[in-house]
Amino acid sequence: MKLAVVLFLCLQGLLSLNSDPLRNELKLAGERAMLNGQWDEARYFYEKLCRDYPQLPDGYLHLAVLLQTEMTDREEIFQVEKFRELLDKAESLADSSLKKCSRPDSAYYLLYKGHTHACRAVWETRFGSTFSAITYGFKAKGAYQKGLECDSTLYDLYLGIGSYHYWKTAKSGVLKTFGIFKDDRERGISELILARDSSQFSRQGANSTLMYIFLNEKKFDSALALAQTMHREYPSGNHFLWPIAEALTGLERYADAAVIYDTLLERLWQQPGNYFNIIEVTHLYLKALDKAGRKDEARPRLKRLEKAVGEIPRETIRRQRGKLTYLKRYF
Repeated sequence: MKLAVVLFLCLQGLLSLNSDPLRNELKLAGERAMLNGQWDEARYFYEKLCRDYPQLPDGYLHLAVLLQTEMTDREEIFQVEKFRELLDKAESLADSSLKKCSRPDSAYYLLYKGHTHACRAVWETRFGSTFSAITYGFKAKGAYQKGLECDSTLYDLYLGIGSYHYWKTAKSGVLKTFGIFKDDRERGISELILARDSSQFSRQGANSTLMYIFLNEKKFDSALALAQTMHREYPSGNHFLWPIAEALTGLERYADAAVIYDTLLERLWQQPGNYFNIIEVTHLYLKALDKAGRKDEARPRLKRLEKAVGEIPRETIRRQRGKLTYLKRYF
């Protein structure tokens, strides 16, 4: 489960245009709750943001990000219409504000507008159409570029445009092969570093995105350092356990990776949901222990999954058939 682009939208990247301390506190409280996996608490803060500042796009965009993060975390699709309605509302309010604000302030609202398109691109990438994802990605890039034309010192915009430049190249596959997309990975990394070092509000978001880029580039030491730092800040959430374990695996520290996967499994079993992630992590846990020469230690986790097989939804079995078949060899 990778939350690279989802997390860059919510990690301290959308603080108040007018530095309203109450507005900022609601956002930060919501972000802390969300990244600690406390969905209902996060929803409370973001809904209050909508009620207290109904003319601004912030609350609606944050609620959409929250829904998207829940869907990604649980590997389930739900409340899709509400998700789209929230993004439509956020975009509409950003457009309304753009008609009456100064040119420098326009950059902030273009940041919001770009994030609404980026949210849609992320959802389409994970759950929908590749063509739609590319279309929304172009729209996000356009909004960020217009924002920089309005205020080139709003370095938070480089968080969005840097993420676009890197991931559109890294995930473009055949489009890159045929020259439709040029390789902008280094450009994207440079822009994200600029956002991390110079932005007002987006340093954590840039670090989170760089963490996943380092994993993708197989720079596992750098990814591990960032993931451990983020997990210390948000210890109750599962978000950063995944990249910690992935980085440890990349470093061939298989026994250490197995410990993290075991911790993640213990948390997942508290709310199994559709069992997708339980199958995913059990598979990764078994493979890590196998590489460490300690495969027998997986027996208790395998037995627990074996007892729950009858409860796994048919759709999850379809999606995880290969890994479940592999695991059943060891039941």
